Amino acid sequence: MTSSAPSSSDVVPTTLVVRLLLPLLEAYEAENSTSGPGSPPNFADLMSLFPSDPDINNPRLPSSSTDIKNSASIGNKLEKLRDLVSLTLRHSVRTGSAGFLDKLYAGSDGVGAFGELLCAVLNTNVHVFSVSPVLSLMERACIERLAQACGFKPHASSGVFQPGGSASNLLAMTSARNLLFPQIKRVGLIKAGVSLAVFTSVESHYSIDKSCVVLGLGLHPETLVKIPTAAPDSKTILTDNHHPMNPTALATAIRTAHANSHKPFFVVLTAGTTVLSTFDNPAACVSAVRACERDLGIRIWIHVDASYGGPVVFVPELREQLMPGLESVDSVTISPHKILGIPSQCSALIVNCSSERGWKKDSLWVANGLKADYLFHDTTTLTTGDFNEPDIPLDIGDATIGCGRRADALKLYLAWHVHGTDGFGARVSKAVNNVDTLARLVLERRKFFHLVIPYSSNDYHYAGGRLSVSFWCLAPVLVQQYGDLATFVANESVETVYRVLRETTVKVHMEVAKRGKLMVDYMGIKWTGLPEFTRVAISSPAVNEEFLRMLVDEFEDVVRGVDVEI
Repeated sequence: MTSSAPSSSDVVPTTLVVRLLLPLLEAYEAENSTSGPGSPPNFADLMSLFPSDPDINNPRLPSSSTDIKNSASIGNKLEKLRDLVSLTLRHSVRTGSAGFLDKLYAGSDGVGAFGELLCAVLNTNVHVFSVSPVLSLMERACIERLAQACGFKPHASSGVFQPGGSASNLLAMTSARNLLFPQIKRVGLIKAGVSLAVFTSVESHYSIDKSCVVLGLGLHPETLVKIPTAAPDSKTILTDNHHPMNPTALATAIRTAHANSHKPFFVVLTAGTTVLSTFDNPAACVSAVRACERDLGIRIWIHVDASYGGPVVFVPELREQLMPGLESVDSVTISPHKILGIPSQCSALIVNCSSERGWKKDSLWVANGLKADYLFHDTTTLTTGDFNEPDIPLDIGDATIGCGRRADALKLYLAWHVHGTDGFGARVSKAVNNVDTLARLVLERRKFFHLVIPYSSNDYHYAGGRLSVSFWCLAPVLVQQYGDLATFVANESVETVYRVLRETTVKVHMEVAKRGKLMVDYMGIKWTGLPEFTRVAISSPAVNEEFLRMLVDEFEDVVRGVDVEI
């Protein structure tokens, strides 16, 4: 019995779907430019529109090619598709709106969005070169250019794209462990008989904690050592809460761990913390760690989690100001899907392979590869023969801890060719300048707000350079009784301070969200005694001073109506 070639009705052409849905996307983008991100939806309404147990006997969409063949026409099915897409757009958050200031990303670059579509159309896997030759070369090109932006020497770097900053950080920690302690890869952590120690700031991303859990190191304070940035004291919340990791404290912690028979092997610096967008100083921390290496006769991998703040490397003066000495670290995570607006997910781990550090270009493959022979064939000549880099395998999959890989580098590659390095830099500069403007506007409304990080006219950029602005909203009763936040904190108990600021923050947040013009987030920092505050993360190029003035006016209007008890 021979099988016949599939008929055209077996496949729904992508171009047909795009033509049908293009008017919906055009209307959605128009709404992004004129509307806020939207109000919180009613959960019950959403469940009725998008049920978790849809009627499979009466599907909204064809579930197989047979359904399509038996339908009156494919057009009827695509009409249902259009209705479903319309519902999805209508009830989703408009992240492309200038008012979306809730998370560390905003909207989607149009070129990158097309790259996302192209990824889906190609539908290939960037694990072996033979099925993704162009995409593999694009990924290598992006890694090389990102490495140069970080200050690494030309052609002395390696790296891979990963599904998010957390995955990049996990791969960095895994690779460092397996390179520094190769016996662990062979026999496991228990039989290797080593007690490893990781060091990072108390304000680092929780993905570092998760990585320690995944690698079996656990969260014990002797194996995951959190370095303080300021003394935890609620009475200093107004002045002493925004410092980078202390290099002296870092060195002391490393020496203490070594003296207690632990093996210090991995230090994580942060370039743009999630909450206050603080930048640790690579030059100072690298100097402290290298001194420990020399004195103790050990090797330590220094990684910079620049998932958020990494794109400042596209502005040389900002890179030097916020990340001096970046060229001396061992690896960096950068996530272009944040400030640069490349569609999520798009993150890269970049490894410094300069001779000074001793890592080779195939280090990620050595650390993580298992050379599964059913997939990674002996194709050395095919994959590396003409690219002048014989020490970098182009079968990228074996450099990671997974197998299947999306072509996320394609989105960055296309956007980079359109916008250029200067275009990326201009986007970052605008974000930093918008932060400066918002901080100044908040400072001018002292009766209603108090900046978490103090504003100084001596700073060229607000607080040395930030990507977000955080502030407490001052309820009318607080101002009436105490005049300002400092007097309130000095005269009330810690419990009262926490309760009043938290209640005010939550009530303001709920009302702002309800109005639908703006979407921001709120949070506190427990370890240093910071009660909940409002955080405004700015990355969208649609934000300007006129918009920021509207934002402050909106918050002031909400704060005027807040009722809390002291």
